[in-house]
Amino acid sequence: MDFESGGDQLQKDVIAKHLGGRLGQPTTYGNGTRIPDQDLCSNDVFPDMHSYFSAINLYGVILFACGGIAVVIMLLLYLDTLRYVVKNASSGVKAHTAFVVSVYPVVGIATYCAVVVPRAQLLAEAVAQGMFMFAMYQLFCLMVAYCGGEAELIRHVKPNSLNPRVAPCCCWPCCCILPLLAVNKRNVLLLRMLVLQLPVVQGLVYMILLVMWAEEESLYQVNYMYAQPFVVVSIILGVWGMAMSIKMLREVLGSHSLQSKFLTLQLVLLFSKLQGLAARISVWAGALPCNPPITPSVYGNIIYNIAMLIEMILLGCWARYLYKQPLPEAFPKVQKVEQVCALSTLCNTVEKPTIMDTVTVRASPKLNNNAIGCDNKNFIDVKL
Repeated sequence: MDFESGGDQLQKDVIAKHLGGRLGQPTTYGNGTRIPDQDLCSNDVFPDMHSYFSAINLYGVILFACGGIAVVIMLLLYLDTLRYVVKNASSGVKAHTAFVVSVYPVVGIATYCAVVVPRAQLLAEAVAQGMFMFAMYQLFCLMVAYCGGEAELIRHVKPNSLNPRVAPCCCWPCCCILPLLAVNKRNVLLLRMLVLQLPVVQGLVYMILLVMWAEEESLYQVNYMYAQPFVVVSIILGVWGMAMSIKMLREVLGSHSLQSKFLTLQLVLLFSKLQGLAARISVWAGALPCNPPITPSVYGNIIYNIAMLIEMILLGCWARYLYKQPLPEAFPKVQKVEQVCALSTLCNTVEKPTIMDTVTVRASPKLNNNAIGCDNKNFIDVKL
């Protein structure tokens, strides 16, 4: 079949997508057809693993080795943090904490897989996005667990009000008219739903995109931008719910570093989205070279993934520092102090109490039918 005809251009694109070319040579197929390198560069294709590894030189090997070392460092940081949490944290917060701090090694491993296998880029992004969304909900559950459950949370913060005028929705024109809300079971459930919709909506959107990509990559590229409004609105609502929750618990859990823990999680999303957008813009602008089978898209994804690996190490170190801090009691028990009169059992007179031979009474009792009074110097403070 002759690929010079315009009607065969689609078949040419499909073959170029599924078969990679050799470095510096036109792509040649079994029927002798040769596709020039410039066509491969313009089609935004990803090479297969055989073609990809055939183009890797010494610098590529060093890059793979450094990425593997970064993954090992992230796993060590996670295991060290997990060991401390299991040993020192209360039973109600262990599972939630373990899930939240696992974001960094999981995202790092998915990112490294995309470095090694270029065609796994979309799958790696979906894993990173989904892991972040589930971790956000687990962080909300962790804050509730710090309080001892929803009932304790409502009981201790009820005098305060739930303020919806927080970022990122505080800049909306209609936000200024939102009323302050009471902290009750219904509104706490509303906060939970705002955060819980994150993994649900994001999971559905990425599942649809992955199905399109599996069917035909061009179908995914055409519809990718149409899915972004749903992604953005879902993220804004979820972050809004977390911001309201943190502000509500700021006084109650002031020593638990809630804002810092939320920020370490937010940065995963910011780095993923902003750097991914920067990589795509650099490809669209033609700022990256093309050396088939290493296309501009591959160069852009490699730069993006290496930056993500470095950032996951830094965020993992910060999370390790935050979650290894000893946690104070959210609601310390108040010790009641009562004054009691100490009476000697050896005589009928009030004496200075000793450790071995004293009993305590709450009033002026009768000992051996003799009334004995207690003056101020005979009272001692007892913590109950």
